[in-house]
Amino acid sequence: MSTPRRVPWWGWALVAGAVFVVLVLVVLVGLVAWVGTDLDESAEAEPIDCVELAQAVGVPDLPAGSAAATCTYVGFQDWQMEGTMTVPRSDLDTWLAQVPGSPVLGEAGCTDAVACVQVDLTQVEEEVDAHYLNIAVLGEHDGVAEVRMSAFTT
Repeated sequence: MSTPRRVPWWGWALVAGAVFVVLVLVVLVGLVAWVGTDLDESAEAEPIDCVELAQAVGVPDLPAGSAAATCTYVGFQDWQMEGTMTVPRSDLDTWLAQVPGSPVLGEAGCTDAVACVQVDLTQVEEEVDAHYLNIAVLGEHDGVAEVRMSAFTT
């Protein structure tokens, strides 16, 4: 009768090491999944009052005559507020004169817009929350403009 062969100590060490590596990988995968879910949730757009967008660029309120205004906020390390509204074109021009730097809508460089302007708010003397403001007039009918605005940090 032969004696059963014993597993050497280093065999048990290899098995223990393999189990340890598998456990570490399971924990890491769980951690990555948890952090990824947390980041996804923080990057979801949430509805806000459009007045917050105006205040972020240094103006107390939306343009006079604004209607159908809907805005969202997305934030993680940086943030972005975006909104659409209809507003009489003359009221939009008056409102833009109140924005730091008094930007003016132009037609050059616009993509999918009748008129647009991008304002670098980091270069103005007044302190505002947003770093940039983009305004695009998507269409105009009877003096009323369909406008998309976005204010954001870098």
